[in-house]
Amino acid sequence: MKPTATVLATLLAALSPSAAPAPAPDFQRDVRPILSRQCFACHGPDEHARKSGLRLDLREAALAPAKSGKRAIVPGKTDQSELVRRITTTDHNKVMPPADTKKQLTSAERDTLRRWVAAGADYQPHWAFIKPKQNPLPKVRQADWPRNAIDHFVLARMEQAGLKPSPNADARG
Repeated sequence: MKPTATVLATLLAALSPSAAPAPAPDFQRDVRPILSRQCFACHGPDEHARKSGLRLDLREAALAPAKSGKRAIVPGKTDQSELVRRITTTDHNKVMPPADTKKQLTSAERDTLRRWVAAGADYQPHWAFIKPKQNPLPKVRQADWPRNAIDHFVLARMEQAGLKPSPNADARG
């Protein structure tokens, strides 16, 4: 390859979508389902079923040092996070989830958890406990047409598509 072709190939590779870092996983959508399915049976809210005193459903508990001094999660530091070590180890005596649970993380799930810890291990409350907030109504050009909030969203989408509302029908039909 000629030097200019090498430079061009390097630039194209750097600019390709696959070269961009993946966004941080969303706790509610990406992480909680993995933890719930694979980890919470032994490391969740049930104190009678909890193993090793480790609780992963609460951030404060997951970040706290264990009796060994190790931390399950060290936000932003995958190399210091025991969770990442345990889900990536090949040592059958240390791997999580353990073989006797008949559960196994996929490589995509391991990668999601690793990226989540690397991004700061943000926890969010369950969506049912988050107070809903009203989004502002979209701005529309034909401001006299909407009669309610939904009409603003419908008209904004119509205007985006270059459409206009039909004239009102005769009420006598």
